[in-house]
Amino acid sequence: MDRILGIIEGDEPGPLIICIAAIHGNEQIGIHAFRNVYSAIIKHKIPFKGKLVGITGNIKAIASNERFLDYDLNRCWKEPIVDSILNDAYGLSAENEEVKAIHQIIDRESQGEYTERVIVDLHATSADKGNFIVVPDDEGEHPVIKALQLPVVMGLDEHLQGTLVSYYHHLHGFCAFAFEGGTIGSDGAYRLHTSGLWEVLDKAGAISHHDHEVEDHYANDLYEVGKHFPAKVAIVYRHQIIRDDAFRMLPGFHNFQPVHKGQLLALDKNGQIASPEDGMIFMPLYQSHGDDGFFIIREV
Repeated sequence: MDRILGIIEGDEPGPLIICIAAIHGNEQIGIHAFRNVYSAIIKHKIPFKGKLVGITGNIKAIASNERFLDYDLNRCWKEPIVDSILNDAYGLSAENEEVKAIHQIIDRESQGEYTERVIVDLHATSADKGNFIVVPDDEGEHPVIKALQLPVVMGLDEHLQGTLVSYYHHLHGFCAFAFEGGTIGSDGAYRLHTSGLWEVLDKAGAISHHDHEVEDHYANDLYEVGKHFPAKVAIVYRHQIIRDDAFRMLPGFHNFQPVHKGQLLALDKNGQIASPEDGMIFMPLYQSHGDDGFFIIREV
């Protein structure tokens, strides 16, 4: 599989938009959505300003259809760790090579002057109704993010250390956010990712809406999904797990489902796990890998 999904350089100044797909190897729907948008721009000769870059995330994990192999590629993006990986201080690891390749491409392709510098990290979730945007707290009102019309999750980077979004926002000044586009492998996630990418390109100023009406059949997807959810939420609790916990979510929970304090949510080797707060369940874990059992959120 190629690392670079596609690059488009416009004839006029404009934004730099970098899309990263499948940084978790089992979340591959973003690859197909990017290829769809990229191919449509080329096929229909849609006028483009600035630069668009598509990057494949964890190629080795994609080959195994696993979230990751040695470690989570979206939990290692801290300056000391990245610097050590680039200097080969951490030795051989499947994900080390992925970090080097991604870092090199972003560093190379972001050289130059742009009206806006945006990174979109495309994800999907193991639970239903996983449609939301994860941003650093100071980016919640950015026009590109507001245009996506999905719930904005504030404060998650305080609980999830080492995300690529946080690294490139805080250290390199990008408008960087994670686009969680639905359930892993679903047709709805493909449509939502596609719709979201068109909206990002439009609102950032890379294309004009009138130039991409060939893709108008995706136009209402964001609105139709987003209207059923709160506009903005904040994390109030994270249930962290380790591999030996034998953690199991009870079946049937989905993102944004209301829960009450004391409600039974999961089991582990120590017994029952109840919700410590009133709120909504968020990112309940229904896959084998991961160290976040679930979160509790509340509407802001």
